[in-house]
Amino acid sequence: MRKWYKYILNYENNVKFITKEETETYSAQEKSMGYSLNNGYNSKEDFFRTHFYNGHPRLKPYHDYLKQNLKKGEEILSIGSGRCVNELLLIEEGFNITCSDLDQPCREETLRLFPELRFVRYDVTSLPFGRRFDCIISLSVLCLFDENALLRIFKNIAESLKPGGRFIVDIGGAVDNFITRINDEAVCRLEVELICMIQRLRQRRCVVTRRHGGYRTKNDEIISIAEKAGLTLHNLKCSDYLTEIGKRSILLGRLPKRFINAIGAHIPYVRIFTFVKDHE
Repeated sequence: MRKWYKYILNYENNVKFITKEETETYSAQEKSMGYSLNNGYNSKEDFFRTHFYNGHPRLKPYHDYLKQNLKKGEEILSIGSGRCVNELLLIEEGFNITCSDLDQPCREETLRLFPELRFVRYDVTSLPFGRRFDCIISLSVLCLFDENALLRIFKNIAESLKPGGRFIVDIGGAVDNFITRINDEAVCRLEVELICMIQRLRQRRCVVTRRHGGYRTKNDEIISIAEKAGLTLHNLKCSDYLTEIGKRSILLGRLPKRFINAIGAHIPYVRIFTFVKDHE
């Protein structure tokens, strides 16, 4: 498990480092994820067109996997639901999902469009949910937590599952290996520093801010943590071989697609694990 950083061009202030504690707050995540009102709240169609079909490319493989592996008769809990995009699309298709997070962005507008949404404030780092579910899902949020915190979270999730229940999780972000390390600390960093230098030559005030991005993990690290919590790996599905290279790096993103695919094959951005709770 490796702590990693994003290097961003900052025109707002002279802050050069944003700490782990600052990035873990809900307000920081709200800003980072762009949780603001926009025309996506004019109608259900606008919502899904804006936030799903034109949203982050990981949402489509999430939906495909969940639709194939969830059952409509199950009680399902979503952890760290955020804007609830994947969950709301599944709810529209008849799945029984309760969403949860530290808070919900645009809550009133979301309920106006989706009055059937069930949302509860819940901190999975603190304690089990309080009742048990057939399946719990968590999509691209647990990358914020280190190994000790992840073990505590996995134990709370295991306690919130019925015997034989499933935990479907994408920790978030590409696998930790040599390629992602080089991309994080060399390619992306140098690109931002170069752009900052050019902007300063143009008399624009800016700094490069190093922002804690969470933790890069290896697959076997996640599996080991789950096993310690009483969860057994049932399935691992990897996909999206373009995002980590093609989207994060300006330079590498300009390479021919076949080269991006060749590199990306070693660092899939989407890694969906399905774990099963041991029978009690």
